[in-house]
Amino acid sequence: MDPCRPSSNQSTSDVCVVCGDKAIGKHYGAVACNGCKGFFRRSVFQNLQYTCRFDKSCHIDKDHRNACRFCRFQKCLTDGMRPEGMGAAQWDRIGAAKYRKRLPLRPYAENAKPQDISTPVSYSSSQVDGFKGNQLVKNDDVIVKASDTSASRRLLQMLVFIEQRVANSQTINKLLRDDNDNKNNRQQTMINITEWASMLHPLPEIPFSDKMLLLRQFFPSFSLLNTVQKSVHLPYLLLPNDQILGLTSSPTSSLTAIHSRIQEELIAPLRRLGADETEFGFLKALVLLNGDVAALSEQSKDKLRGARDALLKALFGLYSETSSALDASFRWENA
Repeated sequence: MDPCRPSSNQSTSDVCVVCGDKAIGKHYGAVACNGCKGFFRRSVFQNLQYTCRFDKSCHIDKDHRNACRFCRFQKCLTDGMRPEGMGAAQWDRIGAAKYRKRLPLRPYAENAKPQDISTPVSYSSSQVDGFKGNQLVKNDDVIVKASDTSASRRLLQMLVFIEQRVANSQTINKLLRDDNDNKNNRQQTMINITEWASMLHPLPEIPFSDKMLLLRQFFPSFSLLNTVQKSVHLPYLLLPNDQILGLTSSPTSSLTAIHSRIQEELIAPLRRLGADETEFGFLKALVLLNGDVAALSEQSKDKLRGARDALLKALFGLYSETSSALDASFRWENA
């Protein structure tokens, strides 16, 4: 049975024509769920361009709708959603909404409405307030409970998805091909950081001022971790502008000392550990989800600590499932 088609006890108007999830009404010319409505709106409003890594015929259902955004958008169009259905007045409301305070939704809404169209993932306040008790995890518009072991896997898979998306970003690649001066390198790193952070729960929904505090705090660590990740299997440091820095090629003694510390204290241990994409994503998320930054609001601190706890639990669960007790303990202590 096609999961995108209604069952015998469901009417067509109750089911999203794109992914088969529960529909909330007709939007932009087609019956759609909140998830596909928000995805289509963001895609059109921001003029996003997607590519398919396969043969442009990916299966789209409510469990896999985020696997290929190209095919999801094409299915939106094929199933009747139309950009012209978004009137000028609505476009104005959408643009203004990015700067307005978001209203909280009902807790644990099965089909929560995306609240921030400027990012691919968003969450309601009430959902995050319940995060500590039920460990909510969200991938695009699908909410699951981390009491399921599959939820922890999905959280870590989301980190891999973020890593891959940023690594394959056309914007970043274009910047890397352009001028290699310090200004462009810094801009490239900031774009990289912003894109990475915008997809990580609960960053899309915390106040703008708190978000900027975290990003400023995160900038040096993210840059360093990215450099370490690119260099972990190399005999030299590969810098963000793709320049090579070897121990003997460092122009100053102070730079040589810094390079040596990075090699000895970060790269060598992570190389011995065999750190993979998931673990590098985990390290970046752990640094970003810092609820101890003094100037943050108390509400943001609570949300960040809750998300951090869920992340730690997910990684430990992964180690416990894939390694012996001794190996899991060793890897956890050295992660």
